[in-house]
Amino acid sequence: MSLNIKTTTEAGEVADFVATSILKQLKSGKVVLFFVTGGSSILVGIKVAEILKNHQCENLTIILTDERYGPLGHKDSNWQQLLDGGFVFPQAKLIPVLSGDGQKSTTEKFNQNLIQEFERAEYKIGLFGIGSDGHIAGILPDSDAVTMQDLACGYETPSFIRITITPKAIEKLDEAVVFMQRESKWSVLEDLEKDIEITKQPAQILKKVPSLTIFTDYQNSRINSSGDIFKNEQR
Repeated sequence: MSLNIKTTTEAGEVADFVATSILKQLKSGKVVLFFVTGGSSILVGIKVAEILKNHQCENLTIILTDERYGPLGHKDSNWQQLLDGGFVFPQAKLIPVLSGDGQKSTTEKFNQNLIQEFERAEYKIGLFGIGSDGHIAGILPDSDAVTMQDLACGYETPSFIRITITPKAIEKLDEAVVFMQRESKWSVLEDLEKDIEITKQPAQILKKVPSLTIFTDYQNSRINSSGDIFKNEQR
């Protein structure tokens, strides 16, 4: 794994990085699969769309990392929140998760879309946030999603019925970019140097992605000029 940590609070900086990576692959003639997320990183995805809207994106497919199940367009839908924020890709192929079907059939369709798009894509990049509990996408600690062998999992949580990619899908990525802010998440960043079961901290699965870049507001002298926090003792 190649790990690069960048200190920033600017969503625009993250979006520039993601857009540059996507454009590089598209210009080389590759078919690109781009995973966007909701929650704390949703603004980054919207800004990526703003940057790429005037570029040739016919070979770009965009799909969610996770969705909150419900009626089409419901207020808590990650996809709807992206659209409401101005997420527009006129030339790219967009694959929303929700279709108006039941939760089981929606999850099965999402899984089939993932299988097809992973087979078709020549470069796979994912944008993620990480929760203070170490969750990533819709994969909560000790949930069914952690151990699911399919690429997608649908399950009920106290807040939402979640439909999410699984660690099996994240392992297939070529690149992952994380935008994580607030001190409550700093310990999760430090934990990436430890061997922790993904059942307890799903974000650990990111260490299996060949290229990982984390944009964070981490404030600690343990970050040196190269962005490495993993050379000194634990605080």
